[in-house]
Amino acid sequence: MSASGPSGERAPHTPRDELADATAHGEVYLRRLRQAQLALSLSALTAFGALFGVLPIALYLLPVLDRVHLLGVPVALWLLVIPLFPMFFGIGLLYARRADALDESFRELVRRR
Repeated sequence: MSASGPSGERAPHTPRDELADATAHGEVYLRRLRQAQLALSLSALTAFGALFGVLPIALYLLPVLDRVHLLGVPVALWLLVIPLFPMFFGIGLLYARRADALDESFRELVRRR
């Protein structure tokens, strides 16, 4: 027993069919995926911006750190360079893992029958 539309064609039932036939439901699936990806990107951008913005402001407000040296380099530079790289790596790693999870959940939705 197969469901058919008014013209005798098989009506799309699965998300994969909805996407392939570019139906309104398929558009909803794609729009939700794009919204989730945009939200993830904006949160990563906000985290990067906060790191880039807060550390220099904090160092500007603490000028004494320019006068203190560690291995001939001002402590302010150490505080700018050393913490940023692990934090950027961590944010990038979290972003990549979450983006992969979003893609995988979308693939699972499309694979479902």
